[in-house]
Amino acid sequence: MREPGAPSSGRATGAHTHSPLPVRAVLAAAADEGGVLPELVIGDHGWVCGAGQLGFEAIGLADTDDPALFVGEAEGVVSVVVPLDDAVRSDYYRPLTRYVLNRACLSQ
Repeated sequence: MREPGAPSSGRATGAHTHSPLPVRAVLAAAADEGGVLPELVIGDHGWVCGAGQLGFEAIGLADTDDPALFVGEAEGVVSVVVPLDDAVRSDYYRPLTRYVLNRACLSQ
């Protein structure tokens, strides 16, 4: 526990899952409703592997202690894996986010 006013270490627990079930549920619901399905899924762990296994283009951020994304990339299910520390604050990923969005022509 940090004392009030103490500087942040830059770490954040965040929320993520190793399960593919949430992304499969989201994609199934979108398909059932006739919604637009994504051309690219960006995420971590189960989201990227789950989407990749369903045939969606998927790229992910992976901590080196979570090998599933690296295995998915080696198997050709995941397009790109970026090795990063997935326990840092999300705003530390802004440069990478900008780069990916610009390369995908999705930036505004």
